[in-house]
Amino acid sequence: MLDFAEVIASPAFAQLARHPDFPEAFTRVRKLPLPALVATLLVMRSGSQQALLDTFFTDLCRPAGGRAGLLRVVSDRAFAKARSHLHRPALSWLNDWLLDRAEAATLVPRWQGLRLVAADASVLMPAIRHCHRTRSPASAEQRLFALYLPQAELTLHAEVHSAATSERAMLVEALDKLLATDVLLLDRGYPAAWLVALLCERGVRFVMRCDKLTGWSAVRQFLRAGTDEAQITLNAPSPQDVADWGCPGAAPNVRVVRNVSSTGRLRVLATNLDAADFPVECFGDLYHARWKIEEAFKRLKHRYQLEAVSGLSQQALIVDVAAKILADNLASLLCAAAQAARQTDKPIASTPRRCNRNFAALALQRILPTVLLLVGDVLSAIGDVIALLARTTKRVTSGRSSPRPANHVKPHARLAYKG
Repeated sequence: MLDFAEVIASPAFAQLARHPDFPEAFTRVRKLPLPALVATLLVMRSGSQQALLDTFFTDLCRPAGGRAGLLRVVSDRAFAKARSHLHRPALSWLNDWLLDRAEAATLVPRWQGLRLVAADASVLMPAIRHCHRTRSPASAEQRLFALYLPQAELTLHAEVHSAATSERAMLVEALDKLLATDVLLLDRGYPAAWLVALLCERGVRFVMRCDKLTGWSAVRQFLRAGTDEAQITLNAPSPQDVADWGCPGAAPNVRVVRNVSSTGRLRVLATNLDAADFPVECFGDLYHARWKIEEAFKRLKHRYQLEAVSGLSQQALIVDVAAKILADNLASLLCAAAQAARQTDKPIASTPRRCNRNFAALALQRILPTVLLLVGDVLSAIGDVIALLARTTKRVTSGRSSPRPANHVKPHARLAYKG
């Protein structure tokens, strides 16, 4: 955390953070300098923008025993102007820096020597309204694509796309983020012969669910055969797909595996993992690990209020997305430290327990302003939060499932005034 605070205050990061349209941004001493802007974005949730800013600076500036009340240090218009000068890739660079530090500290577990990476997209419906003064307004419906490390509970990559972009196209754009030792976990929205051919050509290991009734005919024949696994040949990619995606034109071969879930549902998983090293029995838990990305989307939308954006422009939306994903990753690393401290204090536990991620999001929101701006006794604040997270845990119940109701309607943030 202290290294992170030093990075956002460094001249090198200030250079990255300047939007190309505003080359003089963050060069003068202002009431809202760059480190304070980043800290504000990381803790901002749903609510009046001015009230959130007043609360932030009141907690930051008021001495112990000071008068109660709110301080007006920065206006919402000043915040909106500073946010418009921020180059969004700078926040992605911060996230990459954080993940590199996590890798160096061996905080990203491996499965049989490989790193699991789940890929998926979620509907993103920001709470916006029409405003003739807003340049480049955000669309009311978009898509958020993410690559997620389920074992470490860290978001590797996230990008906002238009609603017209297919999930397969989003995945192809993000393939460069993968390492040679990664295993890509994909749901039922991805099976396509051209995508399998492209992944195999690039040497990307994958596990892809492919049991849709309208899917590959070779998979339906495999199901009728009743075997546990088989090698099947898919149809050759069409000439148009070969031209569009640059995949090989030959029909790809793929291994398919039959798996039965804990609830009795039959799954078929396509993979290029070798049968000698990865037997059929390992694929149930391997595919189940993908579910963590669904929990991450839910946490970002409902705990970090991802859709209650701080502005009406597309710039505000993508900055908010990057900031809240970065905040979630920081909370995950704090939970990892708290879990390690708990195991040190209680090495043998009758019932496995894990940190409460929803509580961690709230705890991080309270300490980030003082920690990132190095106000007060920062080390004690970090130690106190880690100790508190180690005590605030929830029981891990093996095999528990909570099916979504048949008539479930996803809640979305309401329209609200934002700067």
